[in-house]
Amino acid sequence: MRRKSRNRRIALLGPQHQTPTLRTVLDEIEAEGPFALVSAGWQERESETGALEEHLGAPVTNLDLWPATEDAFEADHVLRQRMFDRFDRMRDLARVYGIRLAAELDALRALLGRTDPAAPDEIVGPALGPAFEALEALDAHHASRVAEVNDEVFAAAATHDVVKRERDRVARLLDGAGTLLVAGGHVGIMYNRMRMFGVHESLRPTTHLVGWSAGAMVLTQRILLFHDSPPQGPGDAEIHGPGFGLARGIVALPHAGTRLALDDRARVALLARRLAPDLVVALDDGQSVTSRAGGGWELGGGARALLVDGSLVDAEVDEAGAPLEGAR
Repeated sequence: MRRKSRNRRIALLGPQHQTPTLRTVLDEIEAEGPFALVSAGWQERESETGALEEHLGAPVTNLDLWPATEDAFEADHVLRQRMFDRFDRMRDLARVYGIRLAAELDALRALLGRTDPAAPDEIVGPALGPAFEALEALDAHHASRVAEVNDEVFAAAATHDVVKRERDRVARLLDGAGTLLVAGGHVGIMYNRMRMFGVHESLRPTTHLVGWSAGAMVLTQRILLFHDSPPQGPGDAEIHGPGFGLARGIVALPHAGTRLALDDRARVALLARRLAPDLVVALDDGQSVTSRAGGGWELGGGARALLVDGSLVDAEVDEAGAPLEGAR
């Protein structure tokens, strides 16, 4: 008989539409039910869990955060306005951040374009450190401002009776869950709904966590929005804000194969060094990264870590993100 894992295991997966691997990964990390589900990122489609339950071969209890939010807004217009005001403040913060970010990234791209990222020359090399420090300070400053607004607004929201009732309901459902599944969809909506109803606060320390696509992103410490060639606007990767920090020391990049130029060593080096010391992992269809019992992360299904020299590695990595076997 398989022994149930006593310690929390965490798995971050790529998109599940084309190559569903959720059931396989759950077995690998010995994550068992009952299964609770957050799928608020699907928005109005949140209740469409039939395909997921068929894949799992087990029922799931949907926390129903999307309809809970809609009902709360309908019942409490002060709460609704509070959250809409938050959206406006976040938009303005993002605009200010974007103005400064463009300048910092332009400078770093120009510098990295003049040298080999793996072996910077004696002229450009000494300029890279200060340039990265300026970018990292900007990212940290923006994340801090976002966190301040979130802390203020969600603390106030938690005082509303309608939110208190829903938080109690969510806590009761999570108390009996062996594994929390966090689906993909709209990452901002996913974070907001989970934060409002205290999902991360209600988790037991032994509850396993498995997120895919946007669901993988919200479980980490930093949510990064990225696309090297978006349909419109500049292709500047942006810190959206803090995640829940349940998966620590890692940045998840779902759909990386289609959104990032992973064959461009300068771009890869810029992103990896910008997010250091966190491990930066590209997660495409069928790919995963799971926590190891002894610490660190194990890449699966061909998932690749981005290294600061601009290379990629698809092997096991230690707690600092260093490859334990050959880089590619």
